[in-house]
Amino acid sequence: MLFKVEALQTTASRLRRFAAQVNPDVPAIDEALAPLRALLKTSGVDFLIVGGLAVVHHGYQRLTVDLDVLIAEDGHESLDAHLQAFDFIRTSRRRLKHEPTGVQVDLLTAGDSLIGPRTAPPLPSPDTVGRSEQDPDIISLHALLELKLDAGRRQDITDVVELLKRVEDRDYLFIEAEVRRERRSELAALRQEALEEASWETANET
Repeated sequence: MLFKVEALQTTASRLRRFAAQVNPDVPAIDEALAPLRALLKTSGVDFLIVGGLAVVHHGYQRLTVDLDVLIAEDGHESLDAHLQAFDFIRTSRRRLKHEPTGVQVDLLTAGDSLIGPRTAPPLPSPDTVGRSEQDPDIISLHALLELKLDAGRRQDITDVVELLKRVEDRDYLFIEAEVRRERRSELAALRQEALEEASWETANET
């Protein structure tokens, strides 16, 4: 299931309220999302929302505590010129902070590599990456899966498995065909793991 723009913010808010019952200091991702979109669009920076919020958009509802954005290589100067107008400050080359909420924004710049246990290829430019049909500000599912496979952290692999549980067989074939050839065998193995876990979960519900 895909979440439209308003529904994504509503879902992020609901997840935060639920998590706040245990930890009241959970960052207000939902409140920072609209100002971040406004900043990026006003700046004219080519961008895509990736990371945990993109995972939520594509159907796996999990809590995320920051916002991740893929931006064009030449986008930093344009962003800096508009930060103050939208209550953001820059804390490093890779990170912004939304001052009213304290939410951190991780900037993934085209040409850089993801930091993780694997040697990842350079990040693509947003204008070369697929976009969600429901919300073109958000990365497509197959491109999101590819980025997470490239990063290879435990949370990334968990996200891939959980997302693949929600993909119909006919859609999976398209996704696998769109992923880079060197990642397809790993994706296929995780697809099998996802199907097995989904089967176990269904059996435990009966």
